[in-house]
Amino acid sequence: MARKPNQQQEVVQPEIAEGNEQVTVAEELPVDHFTNIVFDGKAKKLSPKTTNHVFYEVSEHDDLKALFIRLSGNEGGGLHSKEWIALEDIFTVLNGQTDKPFKSTVFKSVFKGGSANNAGFLAACCRGLDLIIPTEKSVFLHVLAPDYEQRRDELLSLVSDETKSE
Repeated sequence: MARKPNQQQEVVQPEIAEGNEQVTVAEELPVDHFTNIVFDGKAKKLSPKTTNHVFYEVSEHDDLKALFIRLSGNEGGGLHSKEWIALEDIFTVLNGQTDKPFKSTVFKSVFKGGSANNAGFLAACCRGLDLIIPTEKSVFLHVLAPDYEQRRDELLSLVSDETKSE
């Protein structure tokens, strides 16, 4: 505990020299390359037991001029990663799934984060984007939509025309 100076002790104040310059230190904030949101959507979760949705954003990366998607939220709970994922990476995974049903876990490879909900929520987003559809056998298995290539090309066309010509 600090002592109070008694009346006999002289309190010494530090001297402040005139002309001291103030230095401001600016924090370096991370650059947000995803300012151009080209599509904002929601998709019904995979489980037939719920009517809740997951929300997602598709954005054009400022420098790379490529499209990225992220899970931006969900109704009803469930943790997930909000990292941006290149749509090209998702198309690479989907292009390898021709002619056979597949589980949501195929999407685990595109995430750096490890939330258990990521793959299922991304599968719901892909259904919302009409890239995949449920199989007749199970709501948790997927197949490519009949017009997958057309829908993929429509999404890729969301990259602005100015950036394509560079």
